[in-house]
Amino acid sequence: MKRKRLVSTALMLGLLTILTTPLRAESLRILLPSEFPTLDPVEILSGDQTMVMYHIYCRLYTFDDKMNPVPELLEKEDISSDGLTWRLTLRKGATFHDGTPVNAEAVKYMIERMRAKGGSQRVLFAAISDIKVENDSTVVLTTARPFPALRNSLAHPNAGLLSPKADKELGDRYGVRPVSCGPYKFKEWERGSRIVVDRNSAFYREPGEFEQIIFQFVPDVATRQFMMMRGEADVALRLGPAEARQVKAKGLEIISINGRNIFYSLNYAKAPTDDIRVRQAINYAVDKETIIERVLQGAGTPSRSVLEAMLWGHVPVGTYKYDPGKAKALLKEADPKSRTLVLLSPDNRYLLDSQVSQAVSGYLKEAGFQVDLRVIGDWAGYLDAVKRRDFNLYMLGWGGSTGDPDQVLQSVFNSKRAGQAWNYGSVSKPEIDKMMDEAGTTFDDAKRRAIYTDIQRRLFDDAPWLFMYRGTTFTAVNNKVKTIHTLDGPEFHYVFPLPK
Repeated sequence: MKRKRLVSTALMLGLLTILTTPLRAESLRILLPSEFPTLDPVEILSGDQTMVMYHIYCRLYTFDDKMNPVPELLEKEDISSDGLTWRLTLRKGATFHDGTPVNAEAVKYMIERMRAKGGSQRVLFAAISDIKVENDSTVVLTTARPFPALRNSLAHPNAGLLSPKADKELGDRYGVRPVSCGPYKFKEWERGSRIVVDRNSAFYREPGEFEQIIFQFVPDVATRQFMMMRGEADVALRLGPAEARQVKAKGLEIISINGRNIFYSLNYAKAPTDDIRVRQAINYAVDKETIIERVLQGAGTPSRSVLEAMLWGHVPVGTYKYDPGKAKALLKEADPKSRTLVLLSPDNRYLLDSQVSQAVSGYLKEAGFQVDLRVIGDWAGYLDAVKRRDFNLYMLGWGGSTGDPDQVLQSVFNSKRAGQAWNYGSVSKPEIDKMMDEAGTTFDDAKRRAIYTDIQRRLFDDAPWLFMYRGTTFTAVNNKVKTIHTLDGPEFHYVFPLPK
């Protein structure tokens, strides 16, 4: 066996690649903390969803260890001098799991389907104004304005190609019976229990190491811990600090990764958080450092921007330090008719999430708010509650899974998405929209960075979130795993080698 190694670089929502010993008859069991409703790429609902999708789907590009987009299905790219026309040639011979060909028509179908379905991930292709199929292996994408992040968007897990034939036949059932062209093909989904995928023997490059992968849903963190310690699983995601110490004491490997931004989105469309003074008061009222130390047992660092620390263009623009006196003064100045805050929290989706929410609720009460804390253990049910928008704060973890700021900012803050995924907080700042569009349409990195710096400062001052922390997560692996590559986040995992 090769020496285990950890490569930690660019992105908090990242990519974990597990290269295994060549025991191709074996299966791999991965423990996930929560289930999700679909594997349809039109919507991103959780990191666990996209992690499973990485096994099933293939894309034109993928990410290397430094979060650079590199060709996956792509054989050749030609970009016009004005940056508007992308002529993309696919490698020949790739097939979907149903035997139909992966071709230029399938690329066109995937993009048009995303737009027609209307999911939040259509932002990935918003810049594309025209799609033409030149021949069976060549598709030409035209953008209305230069869009330097197009490669990154096409490497995103939700840019996965899917079989047009299967999609038309399955209709609404496609999301629970996906058919793509990745190294593993979907076998079964036992609701509440597991998803099983089998190795794709017809994969166009080196196949997956395992004959079968079982993604098992185990919500209780202690159960995930004991299953690893008893040898009943090979990988366990999102253990807590205490569980990680217990697993490590048994001689298993623990991977510690600085993960995503954890925050509470504040609702601009519901009093009293429609008032900037109230939003700022909420930020000053909560002692994030004490929560990190006492609730998370040190597994985190305070957030300093709406863009994650390892994302390109990030600037640590500041912190809202704990200042209960200032919080009370701002609340008194705002003098809202009601001081009741509806706070939505998941349970067991993020590390110690409901415990953190209990602590936040306590701090807000001390500052003079009345808090209606609603903890919802089922992730799908939690998202349904968020979509109803009857909240002042709801907890969320977010990263930038394209490695570029455009997707994060456009998804979370664009005024056109106010009240929709993932701008459920109804942030509407036309001046920010204009800046995002300008930054997202220039190939001049220095200019882009300057604009993104200004955006981060403006948003931080406007307090669209209760800024909390960048959480540290712990993944346990057994000795089947010989090499670990990670892009600084435990959300996307797959068990096949990166393209050469």
